[in-house]
Amino acid sequence: MASLPTFMKTLGILMILAATMIPSLLFAGGKKSPTLTIRLHGEGSASDGPSFSSEVQLKNPPVKIFMRNVPVTSEHDIKAFFPFPGNDGQAGAYFRLDAHGANKLQQFTVEDKGRTAIVMINGRIVANMKINAAVNDGILYVPGGIQPEEILLLQKQFPLIGNESEFGKKPRRPAKEETRP
Repeated sequence: MASLPTFMKTLGILMILAATMIPSLLFAGGKKSPTLTIRLHGEGSASDGPSFSSEVQLKNPPVKIFMRNVPVTSEHDIKAFFPFPGNDGQAGAYFRLDAHGANKLQQFTVEDKGRTAIVMINGRIVANMKINAAVNDGILYVPGGIQPEEILLLQKQFPLIGNESEFGKKPRRPAKEETRP
């Protein structure tokens, strides 16, 4: 039978191995983390409490409002995007959402008509808009506020609208021409 110090040493080594291997095993089958987060939040209320809403400073118009902490949609709901020159000198974009995201966007724009929608990229407010009508086409419109480096990251993360089937494919190499002596 092994002595107690040898047993404790072996147990300690096993515990260290388990602590280092378990996290990698848990996340091995998971999706790759997104390179960019894109979240749509709704306007909240001071009475919601800090667990459910946070006060944020908007730039246009410059006003403080409460924003719901839980997003309506996220980057996980996006299927494709299309950038365009924004209304603020930066870029804007259309984001085509999957069925889940489109349903959440439609429900949100019906229920929160007249309130403010806030778009955040990597935790930074890029746009805020008043909700005037229901969005039934599954397209999230962001009028501006997206920086050029964020557009480059979006191009790596999502296909352009209309080019979804080509996204991620390697370009075909041209066939070699046969040379005859």
